[in-house]
Amino acid sequence: MDDHLLMLETAVQAARAAGQILVERLPAKREVRVKGLRDIVTDADLAAEQAIVETLRARFPEHALLTEETGRIEGDAPYVWVIDPLDGTTNYSRRLPTFSVSIGLTHRGRLALGVVYDPMLDQMFAAARGQGATLNGDPMHVSAIENVRYATIGLDWAHAQPSRHEMVARVQRVAPACGTLRGLGSAALGLCYVAAGWLDAYFHIGLKPWDMAAGVLLVQEAGGRVSALEGTPWQPWHERVLVSNGRLHQTLLDLMDGVKG
Repeated sequence: MDDHLLMLETAVQAARAAGQILVERLPAKREVRVKGLRDIVTDADLAAEQAIVETLRARFPEHALLTEETGRIEGDAPYVWVIDPLDGTTNYSRRLPTFSVSIGLTHRGRLALGVVYDPMLDQMFAAARGQGATLNGDPMHVSAIENVRYATIGLDWAHAQPSRHEMVARVQRVAPACGTLRGLGSAALGLCYVAAGWLDAYFHIGLKPWDMAAGVLLVQEAGGRVSALEGTPWQPWHERVLVSNGRLHQTLLDLMDGVKG
């Protein structure tokens, strides 16, 4: 079996294992710990992360890992797994059924593959560089919407107070011009929804590597465009990101031009 195919299959296996844990624990009483302003972790995050790490370590012990909850695990290798075991922890803690598992893989700093799994809907988004993007095995592509007036645009809120104020300013520019806005509570799913053509664009100003390692590649492989919010080329791991179907990208950059970051 091709090494990259084995890596992708292993990522899918790990995401499903984590997703099963999240679904099983969803109705239970939550153990919630505050990490920072508007930033929490639950017992389910930690259990799901452990399942992912064990699956990846069993197959690829020589690879390095970067995880949201425990940080970088010892290892210095060309391949680095970037893991968010529960993207949408606030939703999960309130039993809002919109959350996901995100697992990306970089090779020498370049995105190589990624999977995002929505365990509540059993939706597996997957991509490998140069191989396109799929949803449950079927090819997916960004939308064909060209007029921002008809666009559905996703966003989510950063933790930091200055970032909240900046987001309000950006929304004030975008909201009157677009069809509608949607906040999901899971950035990884927001990126996937652009890749699937369900959203036409998505922007955020406070993402971490594990939030977007998989989703950015999914958008790119589905035919979309990714940049920094200022329009400069996106670089791993830029926190300020705009993804779109490509057709609306410059319009959205122009609308938000001049907003202070």
